[in-house]
Amino acid sequence: MTALYRTLIAVLFAGLMVVGLAAAQTETPPTTPEPEPTELVPACDDPVRLSGQVAELYLTLFDLRERLEAGETAALGDLYAVAQHYEAFALECGYLPENAESLVMNTTDVDRILDVLETLSGDPLRGQLLYDGQEPTAAGDTLGCSGCHTPGIVAPMTEGTWTRWDEVHRLEERFADYDFTRYAVESIVLPWDYFVEGYPEYTMPDFYAEQLSYQDLADLIIYLESQDQLP
Repeated sequence: MTALYRTLIAVLFAGLMVVGLAAAQTETPPTTPEPEPTELVPACDDPVRLSGQVAELYLTLFDLRERLEAGETAALGDLYAVAQHYEAFALECGYLPENAESLVMNTTDVDRILDVLETLSGDPLRGQLLYDGQEPTAAGDTLGCSGCHTPGIVAPMTEGTWTRWDEVHRLEERFADYDFTRYAVESIVLPWDYFVEGYPEYTMPDFYAEQLSYQDLADLIIYLESQDQLP
């Protein structure tokens, strides 16, 4: 191999190294992941953060006018969704509208439910109709309470519900600070938090908060409170 040939090989190798280094330096840097959208859980105790969450929702409509002028009907769906989020934020943070009794609860926050129930009066006759599946709930569903509770095979008997609370459950340590209303609310919207001895667990569905309005619940509870038969 001549000296000239070796020189050419060296120059070519050096050139390839330079090109490789240049390519490495011009590679696209790794992209920074975009921040995830604000969780749709309102920061009710933090006004600054809450207003930021509201503003972030509003920004999703920044091009609403252009989309509507272009005839994009999906834009109205986005407008509706944002309005629903605003409504949910207000309700979650404690706002009670005048028609609160007709709203499906969609929450298992017992304290919040009790705050609404304090403003309502229950109707035991309607409560019995709901319980027996003879009248639909606010969400249009038919309840099957009596199917399990009336026989008393897979769930405690309907008859004597209040009496058992007063003579048995009220005396249990975990219910020391409860009244019947709180006990009943928890039993209905959080049925898997407490199981009555002698009955199979996880039998009662845990979706009633998504089927009952506040008024439905008030009617059911006043009906159950009327079940004061002796054991």
